[in-house]
Amino acid sequence: MSGGEESPEQRQFPKNWDVLQGSGLDDETMDIPSPVPDSAGPPPTINVLASSWADAVAVLGVCTAALVGLAALGHHGSLTALPWAAILGMAWWTAAAAILVVIRQGTPGMLLAGIHFADRVPPRRLPAVLGAAAFSALLAGLPGLFGARRSPLAFAAASELELIPAD
Repeated sequence: MSGGEESPEQRQFPKNWDVLQGSGLDDETMDIPSPVPDSAGPPPTINVLASSWADAVAVLGVCTAALVGLAALGHHGSLTALPWAAILGMAWWTAAAAILVVIRQGTPGMLLAGIHFADRVPPRRLPAVLGAAAFSALLAGLPGLFGARRSPLAFAAASELELIPAD
């Protein structure tokens, strides 16, 4: 079989290529893949707000872990290390968000809130998406009140937000 005989669907990776599927007796006898149902509309506004809150909590969690680690090691006056811990939290979130947006089409907070981008984010839009997510987290999710269709995240990625399908 030459490369010209393949259909376009066979040359594309499925959207959920990295999701583990449970194996059962029925799966072994049938080789037909089960289609993942599409969501019936945009995600609720509370999910968009929760994604910003979860991104902020992720940064604060790393910051807090760094300060607790310093206190556990016996370094007193760890409050002077707060700016450095905050920078560490932002650096961790930026790296994690960049990787997750490329692989799973969502920031850590978006994935925790059960939403992601409908399409892959082009690499040239990655800084704008990270900036919009950081801006939304800094404002405690207030830009998420515009809803999923008019969200700064959707605008920055040039992609709609959708619910992550549940199995």
